[in-house]
Amino acid sequence: MNFRNFSLILLSLFLFISCYSFTGSSLDPRIKTIKIDKFPNYSAYQNPNYSQEFTNDLQLRFDQRTNLILSNDESAHIKIEGEIMDYYVAPAAIVSGEQAALNRLHIQIKVRYFNTIDDSKSFTRTFSDYEDFPNNQTLQQVESSLVPDINERLIDQIFTAVVADW
Repeated sequence: MNFRNFSLILLSLFLFISCYSFTGSSLDPRIKTIKIDKFPNYSAYQNPNYSQEFTNDLQLRFDQRTNLILSNDESAHIKIEGEIMDYYVAPAAIVSGEQAALNRLHIQIKVRYFNTIDDSKSFTRTFSDYEDFPNNQTLQQVESSLVPDINERLIDQIFTAVVADW
């Protein structure tokens, strides 16, 4: 193979990669708008900022990774709503006796997804994730570093369920 053929192959490959979307989105192209309601916190533990923080992060994900227009209109093509069901700390690893070596912050979100273009894609599901932290630290000490990581994974799960139809 000569240099010219090799260059053409590389150029073709580059063009293919730059034009192809790797998002795996299976959203109907007719879907243009999305409404994401605030997720109220119904868990026993009440982090006063978590409801707004989670909702903002979810809206940001759809705004950044899709061409959908965020809307407050009830007639949006898709609507996402739900609530924070659980937000709690539990022992994660028991060592000698009944002492926990690790604690676990666990967050569970219930999501209702409505697709007005194709109702068969609509669903109600619960998503959960957690992060472990040492037992010598309190939730208040680690919460600000754990919650963003948990949120990112929860939002990944929700986003994938909506746009990749999983």
